[in-house]
Amino acid sequence: MVRGLILFLLLTGCSTQKTILVLSETDGFRHDSIETGVNAFYSIADDLGLVVIATEDSSRLCNKNYDVVVFLNTTGNILNEQEQQCLREFVESGGGFVGIHSAADTEYDWSWYGETLLGAWFVSHPPVSEETIQVINRSHPSTEHLQGEWTCTDEWYVYDRVPEQATILMEVNDHPISWCSNVGKGRSFYTGRGHTKTSYTENALLEHIKGGLLWVSQ
Repeated sequence: MVRGLILFLLLTGCSTQKTILVLSETDGFRHDSIETGVNAFYSIADDLGLVVIATEDSSRLCNKNYDVVVFLNTTGNILNEQEQQCLREFVESGGGFVGIHSAADTEYDWSWYGETLLGAWFVSHPPVSEETIQVINRSHPSTEHLQGEWTCTDEWYVYDRVPEQATILMEVNDHPISWCSNVGKGRSFYTGRGHTKTSYTENALLEHIKGGLLWVSQ
């Protein structure tokens, strides 16, 4: 937790508060946990001294009044070409990106998004079930609070690939479920957790997301 504390002090020590743009726009399936997830981000941001802009309007990506973009259970092809360009420029120039759960079920027609920014796309999932996550990397701020195994209930995605040039943080059923990577001068963090409403009441998941936010905000 020492590393997370150092990052927290760096963030809160800035004269200007950092801002998170939480986008939960959908064009297809819509998770009923989105509102709960947005509230969780407000709580996390409050702990970290950050400001949240929660929106369903992807045009906000071109305002550039934020430091981190979160795709919270987004689905479908929600971005036009200008918005795609704005997001890519933001991340490659040093911005942070966090993808939650069905962020992997988004922008299938944009190769840079799935192949580089996120690292993989969603293919399928079995029914919601309790599974045991294997924590592969416990030195990352998003996982350092966890033990080697984490048993929890969620919807477990299967992806179209193992993310290339990414650090795998956690696996479930022998495939990655959370990872992070450098993208240009920026950073990207993804977790496959976050399907259910109740998942956002888990302190362990909130700490996992908080650590991802801290890492991409460096």
